[in-house]
Amino acid sequence: MLELTAELSRSLGEAAAAILRSSHLVALAGAGLSVESDIPPFRGPGGLWTKYGEPTNLSYREFTKDPKEWWEARFRNEDRPGDPTYELKVAVDAAEPNPGHHALVEMEEMGLLKCVITQNVDNLHTEAGSKSLVEIHGNRTWLRCVGCGVRQPRDVYHFDSLPPICTQCGGVIKMDTVMFGEPIPEDVLLASREQAETCDCMLLVGTSGTVNPAARLPLVAKELGATLIEVNPDATTLTSSCDITLNGPSGELLPLLLKRLKNGGAGEPGERA
Repeated sequence: MLELTAELSRSLGEAAAAILRSSHLVALAGAGLSVESDIPPFRGPGGLWTKYGEPTNLSYREFTKDPKEWWEARFRNEDRPGDPTYELKVAVDAAEPNPGHHALVEMEEMGLLKCVITQNVDNLHTEAGSKSLVEIHGNRTWLRCVGCGVRQPRDVYHFDSLPPICTQCGGVIKMDTVMFGEPIPEDVLLASREQAETCDCMLLVGTSGTVNPAARLPLVAKELGATLIEVNPDATTLTSSCDITLNGPSGELLPLLLKRLKNGGAGEPGERA
């Protein structure tokens, strides 16, 4: 349980005041938010890549070289314990949005949060109720055509033959999640950049700030005058650029911040000043 120290209380008040002053708040969410829904991270202690090794930077090239073999391997590994694909699938299938996700949704419903840019592919933002959402690394519940770029829910495909083929252009279908070596879809990249350039306040929630182009977005916002508020248990590569830091789990801190916002920036009666 997070201890609400006098320093943390002051930081929450400063963060709430900055958000209430802002006209366009954007959140950038990373793996730390999903970890609190018991989804393992990729990097660091307990990370899937720490345990199994990082995928090759040629993942996308391998897919385009032999999409049929990639899909066959995907289905084999999804049912094979001891494989990172299996471990991630089991964790994500069992995961539910945590209080951090729900706090972001309430901020959006209050009219404060204009957009969430997420690096997570687990669909938990949508399950929680987020409406204005940019999924910079894609969504595991969707598929995307490498030809025309059309996206459709995964469950509309029956996978009777592999690789699945686009019903609109006849192109090859892949998972919507962005692979190593694969360009981020241009429309997603443009939407992310537009939000970074438009916002005057950005919440950095559970992001390590190590994966580009997402890691560059807060710096773009900062260069244009935005206030950066970091919510993370640990210091990151972006901490030195942030105006306000809230140290702790986002699943606890975001609900506390939400209470401040509902109270016009003030803390609860009897709370440390």
